[in-house]
Amino acid sequence: MKRQFLVFADKMFARSEGFILNSYKSFDQLQPVFIGSELREQPPAGVKAIALNKLYGPLSETGFKQLGVVSARLKARLEEERPVLIHAHFGKSAAYALPLAREMGLPLVVTYHGGDATKTANTRNSALRIYNRRRADLWREAALILPVSEFIKGELAAAGCPPEKMVVNYNGADASRFVPGEKQKLILFAGRWVEKKGVDTLVSALIAVREKLGGWRVRLVGDGDLKPQLEARLKAAGMDVELPGWVQPADMPREYAEAMIVCVPSRRASTGDAEGLPTVCVEAMLSGCAIAATRHAGIPECVRDGETGWLVAEGDHAALGERLAHMTGDVAATCAMGDKGRELALKDFNLERQSARLQDLLLGVAKKR
Repeated sequence: MKRQFLVFADKMFARSEGFILNSYKSFDQLQPVFIGSELREQPPAGVKAIALNKLYGPLSETGFKQLGVVSARLKARLEEERPVLIHAHFGKSAAYALPLAREMGLPLVVTYHGGDATKTANTRNSALRIYNRRRADLWREAALILPVSEFIKGELAAAGCPPEKMVVNYNGADASRFVPGEKQKLILFAGRWVEKKGVDTLVSALIAVREKLGGWRVRLVGDGDLKPQLEARLKAAGMDVELPGWVQPADMPREYAEAMIVCVPSRRASTGDAEGLPTVCVEAMLSGCAIAATRHAGIPECVRDGETGWLVAEGDHAALGERLAHMTGDVAATCAMGDKGRELALKDFNLERQSARLQDLLLGVAKKR
């Protein structure tokens, strides 16, 4: 019988955080029970979730989050699950979970995904923000800290997180879902249209080399604050670009399957926000896509420059445009990059393998019952 553990994700099943549930795909000894303040989407069939908002007690959510008050009712309800540890995703959720871990006597494991380790708001000293106020205690008391890339590990270490407590655990993608299809002359971007994703860099690059992209289609998936102005720029440049908007995660394998090139032009935002290791890189590589990306965060840990794709400096639209022109001009070489990328992703970023490794790491600190 599987032992249960608590997964603290404050906004449970947010549509952009499917990687959280996916990370437990290969678990055969531990069973996740999700807890958080609210359900953004209903949990999938067979997945247990407990919304904490009705269990906080007389001081409500403020008492739990700001003051670390764990009501007797909340503790009793969670004890019914006989959990062996708490696994919190993102630093902020871990800060909320810390008093709960203390009260229940449970080991606390924290996964850092990106901006939770890099944003200026999260790295400065502040008595007003819960995470900042509890950060030092969190790092001292956590049983294990799991950054999703060497880059994030370095960011945390520079801020004072004990290196000996950290183990890098890459996110993976499901190799049974992301497979190559019949490749077309298609350049794909998939992500939020926000500063960190570098979509403005990509738009500038595409406009700069638009005359060299004859016979190629461009599809820019996603939505966000930058979309109206960037869509206007593309229109003014006379570019015929496919803009399907938000695509459901279940439909993304089809998008990658037909794309020959996937662009990941991420950069550090003005807020300090940075990627951990974008899952889009892994999904695209498993799908046999060559990658045109930036040397940002954990991307170079996944994309091998000149072998599985090309890397340029963050924000360098001219260099990105040149690489895209080169890739579209040599289809055979680009397809060969996609083939090599799939081989690498199957070996190092396969969800089955990464999930099994995560279970081993959690079992190593789990409470004995």
